[in-house]
Amino acid sequence: MWKSVLIQRTLPLTASYLLLIVAGVALDYLFHVAHLEWVGRYLGIVGFAFLLLSFGYSARKKKLITSGPLKLFLKFHCHAGWIGTLMIFVHSGIHFNAILPWAATVLMMIVTASGHVGQHLINKLKAEVTLKMKQLGLTAEADDELQHERYWDSLTVKTLGQWRSMHRPMVTFLIALTTIHIFSIFFFWNWR
Repeated sequence: MWKSVLIQRTLPLTASYLLLIVAGVALDYLFHVAHLEWVGRYLGIVGFAFLLLSFGYSARKKKLITSGPLKLFLKFHCHAGWIGTLMIFVHSGIHFNAILPWAATVLMMIVTASGHVGQHLINKLKAEVTLKMKQLGLTAEADDELQHERYWDSLTVKTLGQWRSMHRPMVTFLIALTTIHIFSIFFFWNWR
């Protein structure tokens, strides 16, 4: 079981995602200790810019941007998304002032988890499971333990293969919540 694709790939990704959360909480805490809470307000704007830039990957995939290697755009999408999420997480802070910003933050963290898992796992899991099956020479006569491991590996690949069908609607809903949040900030801003 410890050699399964699920364990070997999921643990490092979980650690990376938890690092994002811990880093966000730690940065927010440090800003509060240093009496620099106001920095968090502006990190929201910078984080939003990073997330907007991360959509370059989608534009490249849909050929709205015609030059540049797709792998480079994907790598930038992942890094810009992680950095943008971190900044917005610090922006939202550990405050419970309003439901809309927190709903957007929770959804952003879910979208980030979805993208984080999907991007890293889909291609690697498919390739690893195929290679593993070939290396092990699994056939219908394979023993029960190998069949059990094969079952969990194939189930993992099948489940993660459907992540995009959930990721895209969540991104759309996140964009809607973020837009409402931004408009509400401008509406209630003290313009004096």
